[in-house]
Amino acid sequence: MNAVHRPDPLHYLAWVYTGSLPERNREWVRRTLTRRTWAARHLIRGQFAVLPVYALLMLLPGPLALRGATVLLGALLAAFYNAAYMRPNRARRLEKNGLDPELENPAVAQRRDATRAAYEAAYAPTRA
Repeated sequence: MNAVHRPDPLHYLAWVYTGSLPERNREWVRRTLTRRTWAARHLIRGQFAVLPVYALLMLLPGPLALRGATVLLGALLAAFYNAAYMRPNRARRLEKNGLDPELENPAVAQRRDATRAAYEAAYAPTRA
């Protein structure tokens, strides 16, 4: 098995904004995008990418409550779009790092295959 090399902070920022990392981080990318927590990581990474925008919104003139509400609205909008495009973004990140875009968590694939086999055993027409 390949050794897992976590990206340093500078490369992690590149990962957040561009989705690509050096080849030595490929195993880390594979593990990050195929764990059972990949969706939560994706949503957090998406918010992390918009932090500079939130900081700029807080610099707008006006009451603190209005600026906070603006940041909250921006965070909700960013979370919505991150959730809406989660799977295509994940596939693109896998592809940009030289991995199969259809790669998925082995446990999820195994559970899906078992469910499909059970369904086919129960509902498939009998063949004579």
